[in-house]
Amino acid sequence: MLIGLVVYAGFYVLVVAFIAVQFVFRYVVLIYPDWVKKFEGMGVLAWGSYPFWVGLFNGFAIFWFAYPDEFGDEYMRSEIFEVYNLDITKVPRILIIPYDANESIRWFNTLYLLTGAFTLLSQYFIIIYCGIKMHSQMNKELLKFSIPNRKLQQQFFKALVVQIIVPTIIFVFPSTPLLLGPLLNLKMSIQSGGVCALLSLYPPIDSIVFMLIVTEYRKIFTKKCATKTHSLPSHYMTV
Repeated sequence: MLIGLVVYAGFYVLVVAFIAVQFVFRYVVLIYPDWVKKFEGMGVLAWGSYPFWVGLFNGFAIFWFAYPDEFGDEYMRSEIFEVYNLDITKVPRILIIPYDANESIRWFNTLYLLTGAFTLLSQYFIIIYCGIKMHSQMNKELLKFSIPNRKLQQQFFKALVVQIIVPTIIFVFPSTPLLLGPLLNLKMSIQSGGVCALLSLYPPIDSIVFMLIVTEYRKIFTKKCATKTHSLPSHYMTV
C-alpha cells in the first residue's frame, strides 16, 4: 500500500506535467509551426514520456525522503489513533515532519518539500511562460491560419487554460496547506482522504472541458452518440 501512495504522488505531478507538454505543443504550433516535426515520429515518444519521467522523479523523491521512520511514527502515533482509531504501524504512510523534538531541521523530509515544490513549480513556469507568449502573439499569428483553423486554435487555447485551472483547484490548492503546514510549524488535524479522492475527478472533467469548448470534439462526440442511437433496433421479435 505504501507503493500506492508513491504512485499517487507521481500521478499528482504527472497530470500537471502532461498539461505543460500540451502548452508547449500549442505554443510551437502557433509561434513556430516549422518545429511541429519535433513532435512527430520519435518526438512523440520523447515528449509523451516527459510527464512520466517527471512523475517518476516525484514518486522516487517522496519514497526516498519521506519514508517512515521511528521518530515520525512516534510523533504521529497518537494523532492517527485519535483521528482514525488505527495503529500507525498498520497504516501505509508517508510522513513529512521537517523538525525534530529539538526544533532542528530534519533534512530528508525538508529536502522532499524543496524537491516537490521545485518539480511542481517548474511545470507551472512552463505553462505560464507558454500561455503568456501565446496570448501576446495570438492575434498576429492567427492571421496566418484559415478562419476555421483560427477558431479552432482559439478554442484549444481556452481549453488548455481551463485544463490547468481545474487541477490547480482540485489538486494543488487543497494540498498546499497540508504540505506547507509542517514547514511553517502549523498544527492541524484533518482527514486528508478527501484530497486524495479528488484525483479521480480529473479524467471526466478533462474530457468534458474539451467537448464543451472545442466544437470539433463536440461534433464528433455528438455524431458518435447519434450513430449508436440509430443503430439500436426499433423493435424486438421473439420466437
